[in-house]
Amino acid sequence: MRKLSSIAAAVTLTVAGTGVAVVSVAAPASASCSHAHSNIDTKGGQLFNASNVNIRTGPHTSCPSLGYGQLNHNVDFHCYGAGDRVTANGYTTYSWTYLKDLTTGVSGWVADALLDNLGATIAC
Repeated sequence: MRKLSSIAAAVTLTVAGTGVAVVSVAAPASASCSHAHSNIDTKGGQLFNASNVNIRTGPHTSCPSLGYGQLNHNVDFHCYGAGDRVTANGYTTYSWTYLKDLTTGVSGWVADALLDNLGATIAC
């Protein structure tokens, strides 16, 4: 089960145009943006809970963004894994979901705090 926790010291980022504050701690310099993932979760739908959500190459805020998810985009969750701590929408998570944005075709990692129901339910 994923755990929620509070933040002591963090860097604050704002998701463009939403007023949603995303608080996170930068990944260590050794953080890898290459993580294994499998399409094993059947969850999907319109599941972003913010606009202009980064879809990244890995589960770290330092990993490059491949595109942006929007509130009205349909997504397909694949699985979740551990990554950087992110706080948004009243949740703090260390888990990230690998997903495919069916509206844009972009696949990548999104912090679970930015997804309805905290993202995928099956670990990668």
